[in-house]
Amino acid sequence: AMLEAIYEARQSVYLSSYIFETNQTGRDFVAALNEAAERGVDVRVLVDALGEYYSFPPVRRLFRNSQVRFARFLPPSLTNRGIHLHLRNHRKLLVVDSTLGFTGGMNIGDRHLADTNHSRRVVDIHFRVTGPVVGQMQEAFLEDWQFVTEEPFESIRFPTAVAEGQGFCRGISAGPNEDFEKLSWILIGALNCARERVRIMTPYFIPDRPVIASINAAVLRGVEVEIILPAKNNLPFVAWAAQAYLWEFLQYGTRIYYQPAPFVHSKFLMVDDYYVLLGSANFDPRSLRLNFEFNLEVYDHVLTEALDEHFDAVRRRSNLVTLHDMDSRSLMVKMRDSLAKLFSPYL
Repeated sequence: AMLEAIYEARQSVYLSSYIFETNQTGRDFVAALNEAAERGVDVRVLVDALGEYYSFPPVRRLFRNSQVRFARFLPPSLTNRGIHLHLRNHRKLLVVDSTLGFTGGMNIGDRHLADTNHSRRVVDIHFRVTGPVVGQMQEAFLEDWQFVTEEPFESIRFPTAVAEGQGFCRGISAGPNEDFEKLSWILIGALNCARERVRIMTPYFIPDRPVIASINAAVLRGVEVEIILPAKNNLPFVAWAAQAYLWEFLQYGTRIYYQPAPFVHSKFLMVDDYYVLLGSANFDPRSLRLNFEFNLEVYDHVLTEALDEHFDAVRRRSNLVTLHDMDSRSLMVKMRDSLAKLFSPYL
């Protein structure tokens, strides 16, 4: 769907990705972006300077001598902005002709294809968006582009086309440059508004104390809280740290599930039957405080109903985690998990 949108672009294509691999899928995107630029479309690609090294050669080499405008976010430098290993651009944005957007958790690479036998396959969810909120997605991209290239900020052309759905959407651009910890506050606010149920799916779950308190308070007032985590994590030390937190939820009645391999990178929060928070952010300190993230708040019963069906299907094939499972960990495993927990602010 993203490639099709690029091939059909007539005015502009703005793509931001944390990881842009140079395998076949990545080269398909490079070809589509080059073709669009050659026919006069304003094509800009922004890739995180650390994320580009997930594959070799780095993708910037494939755009050399092309008409695509390519930039890297915070490349390490001793003379320019310095070396910032932790301040990464984790946003996943594709905005085409100011009217069509894609966002969610997917990076660009063979591992993220739905139909693949890749040895490190990643399961994920991405969202196609139309309507005025696409203008907010474009604004987030252009703010990053101005920061990286120091080009003057351009006015935003908000789309005039009628959206296909009935959902109310709001873009949340968050990062260490903001005056407020917007994502953390939004999470806490949403959890405190829950009256019937909360459903969370995330690959990385390292909650801070306010989020822990909000989830437990919701359970204690009768809200059904369910959390689905991957049984197989691509970052074992993050999974170890997460395990050190789970007993704090299980003892009050939160239901936690491990979904089987392959690794699942999907991330969203649902509250009752009307609210979804989706996008690039995980439930960990890196996303909530260190990374530059983009999320969407969506008020839409149709979307929550569809994601509820997906959540139920995943839960049926997942394994319930019990307080006994946490208590019966060996001493060495508990020590390992607790040691990983000490590094939670940087995981």
